Amino acid sequence: MTHAKSWLRCAVLGVVLASGVAAAQRAPFKWEVPGVVGVVDVSAPVIASGIPVKMTAVRSKERPEVILRSLVDRFLVWGLHVPAASLQPQLLREPMITALDTREFISYTAIVQPNPDGTTTVFLGQADLSKAPRVQSSVAPVYPGGSGLLQSEMEGARTLVYSASARALDVEVYYRNELSQAGFEEVEPMLFRSTQDELHVRVTPAKEGKVSVVVVRRGVAPEEAPKPAGD
Repeated sequence: MTHAKSWLRCAVLGVVLASGVAAAQRAPFKWEVPGVVGVVDVSAPVIASGIPVKMTAVRSKERPEVILRSLVDRFLVWGLHVPAASLQPQLLREPMITALDTREFISYTAIVQPNPDGTTTVFLGQADLSKAPRVQSSVAPVYPGGSGLLQSEMEGARTLVYSASARALDVEVYYRNELSQAGFEEVEPMLFRSTQDELHVRVTPAKEGKVSVVVVRRGVAPEEAPKPAGD
């Protein structure tokens, strides 16, 4: 296991236990990195998947694993959604952690970079996913008018996150119809299986009449696949 994955798994290990007591604060999120000893200049604008990212950076005297654990704790206190370690995209050599405000539809990403002098540079990114250009997804159908698509793949699971100007019920009906026509069976509320794949759909209220849609797709073992009628 790489250092990046090891640090990340340790950082999010307490997510399930801590999420039950996280305070659902709705004030604007503020970064707080432990042990900051200086600010790093980030002059060039950053664009990721067509989305402008507000980027800042600081230098800390703390170790990467300490910083990651602190950031996860802060995400949870502010009521942000922190995907499990297995669903955290690792696009760089340096470990990164991402959380999502499912009401405001803003993502927060931190990248930690150890320095030769023992300090750690922490890059902090904030992106308004509701303003992202619409793209198609290979993970699952997208509700008409859906925007700000964010896709990731990790350890056999693919995740799709986006926002839509619709009622939660309308989105759920859309997925039931679309997935039924695609050969999926709803085995539990908003959990769909075919002979090869399983899709779990979660729809939650967001800002300004929008909803946040999270779809996780993974392969299924033969014994998990729906049985043909009559078996």
